[in-house]
Amino acid sequence: MSEHKKNKPKIEDFIKELFDGTAKENALDFATWLSENKLNPIQTSKSGFKLSRRGCVLCYIRFDLDVGILRITPYINEYDKDALSDEFKEIVWANKTNGCLICHVIAGDGYNCSYKLNTIFGKHYEDACMGIIVFENPSAVEFECIKKLLVMKMNTIKNGRLLPNAPTNYV
Repeated sequence: MSEHKKNKPKIEDFIKELFDGTAKENALDFATWLSENKLNPIQTSKSGFKLSRRGCVLCYIRFDLDVGILRITPYINEYDKDALSDEFKEIVWANKTNGCLICHVIAGDGYNCSYKLNTIFGKHYEDACMGIIVFENPSAVEFECIKKLLVMKMNTIKNGRLLPNAPTNYV
């Protein structure tokens, strides 16, 4: 990845190195969608990026080239249970991790996260927060779900509805 040292890397560079075939097409389509929606990834580490809108983080995108994984962590809010199709709700629930990726609290360890959510699209969790949904090497339909989640988050920010106990900047 020598070209990344000379120039500021783009997520497309990592996608091209990480994937082939359909997986590469799906990820590049997602990168194009980001550009079309004026979502410019900001590099946060050697192989990590964040998407922000109005000072609020929408999601993190991380590439682990050593093991061949792209991880996308969209920050979600508590939305109405009908805000997402049943198919996408199932996808979101299936990608819930077992601990908070923001404050690194593990489920069952006296969960006390400032980004805590009580429900994720109508399903109650004791250990849920804004950053607990993680997609690894998303499929085409998972990328569509991620896009929907990003649009929902942008609309939440646009309309000024943030979690009452969370800061306005989720960095």
